[in-house]
Amino acid sequence: MIRAIEYEAGDVVLPEGELGKGFCILESGTLEVVRDGRTLTEIDTAGSIFGELSEILSMKRDATIRAKTQAKVRHIEESISDIVIKNPKVSIKLIRTLGRRLYRMNRLVSSGLPADKTEHSEASATGVSLLVVDDQPAIIDQLSEIAERNEWSVQGTGSEAEALSICERSSFTAIIISMALPDDSAVDLRRKLKTNSNVMNTPVIGMIVKGDEASQTKAIDSGFADCLNKPFDRNKTEATLYEVMQLDSSARYFKQIEDFLFFKLPEVLSNFVINDIKENLDTRIRGTINAGIQKMVIDVSKLEEVGEEAVEVVGEFAEKIEELKLPMRGVIVAVGEEAEMWNNLDGAEDWGICETLEEAKEFLAKDPEEEEGEE
Repeated sequence: MIRAIEYEAGDVVLPEGELGKGFCILESGTLEVVRDGRTLTEIDTAGSIFGELSEILSMKRDATIRAKTQAKVRHIEESISDIVIKNPKVSIKLIRTLGRRLYRMNRLVSSGLPADKTEHSEASATGVSLLVVDDQPAIIDQLSEIAERNEWSVQGTGSEAEALSICERSSFTAIIISMALPDDSAVDLRRKLKTNSNVMNTPVIGMIVKGDEASQTKAIDSGFADCLNKPFDRNKTEATLYEVMQLDSSARYFKQIEDFLFFKLPEVLSNFVINDIKENLDTRIRGTINAGIQKMVIDVSKLEEVGEEAVEVVGEFAEKIEELKLPMRGVIVAVGEEAEMWNNLDGAEDWGICETLEEAKEFLAKDPEEEEGEE
């Protein structure tokens, strides 16, 4: 029996754990293969066969295949042996499909051997590297500045051919492609990259001019993981990249330095940033408890304006620490005549006030009883 089924984004096409029969053919759209919450690869070429291994190997499926975009799939629900007997041409296509997969796996395995010339892109302190493809150098520079704030490395190119060449010898955490590349080549470039073993599982992000809904729809329908808007809103751009790369976004504000938790407020506290910080407060506090950290520094010295929003964010953090009755020693790095006002916050009455991070470290290094003696 043959059934043609249309799927919406997120719909499960073939569930994990099922013992399959027959196979499927993708007619349109993009599918993703997911295991343990991670996308292993994508299927986006019309005519692609998938789902056949379950019956061939008599094994339950070890991954879920679901629609990433709207998709149409033809389900061939008949024993493969019967299908091959009736139509020998099908066996040839199955053999070619399995052969291509074996070829890709061989390349993946060989890429780990010393003889292979595959390299990781230039390492950053965080291990995160981005490839930016845009024929406008200013855009690459702007994204490089955003990346530098997060200790990510960036390699840029304005050429589709050069991007393909770079990916033949390097791997990346994410690839960002302008949807405005000449000759409408962005979609074609993404498709070609997905056949490269170095980056076949790397998320590809589109870049569009803010408000260009047609380009955004085209990107998402073509399998791009998400889109960045130009001109760049630094905070929103960072948030999108963190989400697509499945990184901890709270690392933009919270870090463990030596034996203390460091919480630094950015220069500008937009509603977006405030919500992002608040969403991560509980997670960071739990992580602090789990790590046995009992010291904390909150740096508000770079704030362009100390408004109600900043006071609310710091105050909420201090209150949570107090409510949990954590034996936490705190310091606030603040400058200006109003620096002392931070001690008026509930939970922060006994925290130190210092002008620099180095002074804060010295404060935390002192014995608490010694501090009381000095007072």
